[in-house]
Amino acid sequence: MLRRIESLARNNREPVVLGTAFNSSLTRRAFLALVGQAAAVVGLGGFIRCLGRKDGFLRPPGALTEGEFFSLCIKCQKCQEVCPTGVIIPVLVTEGAASVGTPKLNFLLGYCNLCMRCIEVCPTGALQPTKKEAVRLGVAGIDKERCVAWTWTGCTQCQQVCPLGAIVLDNSQRPTVDASKCNGCGLCEYICPSPSLRSYTSTVGKGIVVVPLGAERPRES
Repeated sequence: MLRRIESLARNNREPVVLGTAFNSSLTRRAFLALVGQAAAVVGLGGFIRCLGRKDGFLRPPGALTEGEFFSLCIKCQKCQEVCPTGVIIPVLVTEGAASVGTPKLNFLLGYCNLCMRCIEVCPTGALQPTKKEAVRLGVAGIDKERCVAWTWTGCTQCQQVCPLGAIVLDNSQRPTVDASKCNGCGLCEYICPSPSLRSYTSTVGKGIVVVPLGAERPRES
């Protein structure tokens, strides 16, 4: 009889133990689900911000606003194939997963001569026909810490090549940018010799850089 009572007692405790395990398992599952939902919300928010931001990438001529451009671009890379200067390259996954494969301008590799071939071959209208005079790809700015003319003297290459006269020299023969005249073609950044002239120092990067419209430029004063 005593053994039977002990057996019943053990059986009566089992549901309690099993119930605890069940509740613990349910709690873990609920927690993991909650974490997953939170991550999805955060990821979606980042995705939307990436689409909506205006300072993300320098796009080819005729590009629509970032969200519209992204919705139409099929990443065919036809614009890259016809670019005569090699300035158009695809966005890398490390630069933005949502925009990976879409075209951007890299002025370390070339510059935009406004040939408009990229617009002509775009099959979806992500790049819209526009007049050359209306194109504003971005705006240039002088980085005084890297610009040779601002830290030493003598270099005026960006001013000499600017096709719009947007770069002028001050009384000390140092370049400054008139943002109202700059169309962001990138020729100044492309030819800037700062990296080679400073190759023996720890300073890297161009002395003049083009940034998307609305993005912060290097301070010139």
